[in-house]
Amino acid sequence: MPSSKAKSPLAHMHFKPLPSLFRICVAMGSVLNLAKLLKLILRLTMKELRAQQGSVLLFDKTSDQLKMLASRGMPAEIAKRGYLPRKGSIAEWVIKHDKPLLLNDVRGSKQFTSIATKRPIYSSMCVPLRAHGRVIGTINITRTRPERFTDPDLDTLTILASQAAVSIENARLDAENMQTARLAAIGQTVAAISHCTRNMLVGLKGGAGIIELGSKNQDWKMVEHGWGLVKRGTDRITLLVNDMLNFSKERTPARATVDLTRVIHEVFTNLSEMAGAAQVRLSTRVEAAASTLYADPDMLHRALLNLVMNAIDAVRENLREGGQVEVIAERVDADSPVVRRCLKAAHGQFELIHVRDSGPGIPPHLLSDLFQPFSSSKGSKGTGLGLAVTQKIAREHGGDVTVESVVGQGTDFTIILPVVAPPAEEQSPPSEQEVS
Repeated sequence: MPSSKAKSPLAHMHFKPLPSLFRICVAMGSVLNLAKLLKLILRLTMKELRAQQGSVLLFDKTSDQLKMLASRGMPAEIAKRGYLPRKGSIAEWVIKHDKPLLLNDVRGSKQFTSIATKRPIYSSMCVPLRAHGRVIGTINITRTRPERFTDPDLDTLTILASQAAVSIENARLDAENMQTARLAAIGQTVAAISHCTRNMLVGLKGGAGIIELGSKNQDWKMVEHGWGLVKRGTDRITLLVNDMLNFSKERTPARATVDLTRVIHEVFTNLSEMAGAAQVRLSTRVEAAASTLYADPDMLHRALLNLVMNAIDAVRENLREGGQVEVIAERVDADSPVVRRCLKAAHGQFELIHVRDSGPGIPPHLLSDLFQPFSSSKGSKGTGLGLAVTQKIAREHGGDVTVESVVGQGTDFTIILPVVAPPAEEQSPPSEQEVS
């Protein structure tokens, strides 16, 4: 016959051994992923109460159904369906009356015939999951072997359901907070990309207008000027797209032995026109010990390109005409102050690649946000992703990027990379047959 229990003081309840319940409650409180939490709740509860079947049902307001979000031992057709018809079910009665229910004669009950039509059920318990003063669902366990649940079992399930409901609400709140943060980040990203793209399109449109006017008047100098605007606009859009691609996906560096002097020369060649227009002199100093390293050449090129480009922009905006950007490479031990400042558990040797400029320097209040995505001090000229991409590349290599700047004297960005030895096959010299 059915046995229901109204809410009662804990002092009047029959407790299971405290250590067992305590361990279960601690385990429930340690999981925030809702799907994993529901499975954990059901597994621990069924083990504690020696049940063969069980489910966790949560009420869905949209569909007005009890969704079965976790189940164990249930018939395949019920588990696959994923929900429970509310009418005539034990769960519906428990939710309506907000009381736990113990049923030891399921087949003899005319009130709950639907659950016993195709299943051998000897004893069943259903307890409301209550949070913030409302019932959010039920937890249901069943014994299919000839052993009945008792009132102390119902008390134990009620205690577990109380902790389970709190854990479920915490997991839901965490998921909602993550979703809110994700949507906010997406909104900020879309706004920043739209702002950058709009500025670039304005430049392209202006350049196209100048070309059109120059062609109409056969003013080829005007056409050349307009074409320069179009070219710079397309270059900036390409830069933005490349930065977004580099920033949006995790990459494992495809390491190879890199000639650092050659990479720096390629970067300088790419930016020679930009440096010339800004009257910026590019120079490099690479220590012999730092001339080669084992890293991803494409990623390293990208990181250096971003830093040197930023440095040229900084010098160009300085009040003094002209200036200098210098790339310096050195190899140091883990106890170097620069390394210790960024990498606490550092050991071995590290490659330091400095990009120094004679620009105006960066005000101290801007330093903390430099590596944040879409944070740019260049206004419409920057994408706000260059430094974030460079930092990401360095960290994917196991290193980092640091910056030191003095207003009026210039800035020093330093890429810190752990020295990684190449595989033995790359270290071995070529044989005479390979050379021939």
